[in-house]
Amino acid sequence: MQISKFKIMLLGVYITTVAIVVFLFFYYGVTSFLNPEYLMNNRDSIFSYIDRYKIIIATIYFVSSIIWVFLLGFASIPAIFAGLVFGSYLGSVLSIFSFTIGATLLFFSANKLFKDSISNYIKNKYPLIVKNIDENIFGYYFFLRCIPGIPFAIKNLIPVIFNMRISSYFSATFFSELTPTIILVSLCSGIGKALRAGENINFLILKKPEIYIPVIALGLFVLIANIIKKKYFYKQSKT
Repeated sequence: MQISKFKIMLLGVYITTVAIVVFLFFYYGVTSFLNPEYLMNNRDSIFSYIDRYKIIIATIYFVSSIIWVFLLGFASIPAIFAGLVFGSYLGSVLSIFSFTIGATLLFFSANKLFKDSISNYIKNKYPLIVKNIDENIFGYYFFLRCIPGIPFAIKNLIPVIFNMRISSYFSATFFSELTPTIILVSLCSGIGKALRAGENINFLILKKPEIYIPVIALGLFVLIANIIKKKYFYKQSKT
């Protein structure tokens, strides 16, 4: 009974934390930084501030991204921010490590505290996943993370039903998220460079190699992921 009360209290703290984060996110107008018009009008002061305090901003971003993913947040918004602010290389490194650490902490906590509830939800929501688990849990989970259609937070929680080791989970998450994260960060980095140069953000920007190469790579990644999904997941669901 004591454990049950503890879980309820922990869930209450979690929901309260999420509510506070969402409130602060919109209260301070963080979404404005994703608005091209806002960035164009304030680009000089914004990029000057970023260059002056890059290490501090990078540290805050890294910690915040870990917390964001741990709170079941999706990875696209932090990755977009990283590309715009830090560029391809630093943005990719900060993003992939923070996303992986946040996901691993979420998996560890969920596995210890809410394993039964999460297992029942996933088994009912995605029965095919449970049906297709074989001895190679690492490989299955790796490809499972690559296919589209499953929310990022759900992907982070699915191994709760696998009894997966922490080290295997960390490695599978890191390498499966590596390609899409680098592509998205690189795409936004190209947009960030255009903003720094004072260029207008329109369809003509797609002519730039730093823009169209990540777009093509993203399209190929989604295409390959869908082929894998149909060949190894969808087809089995008909049997």
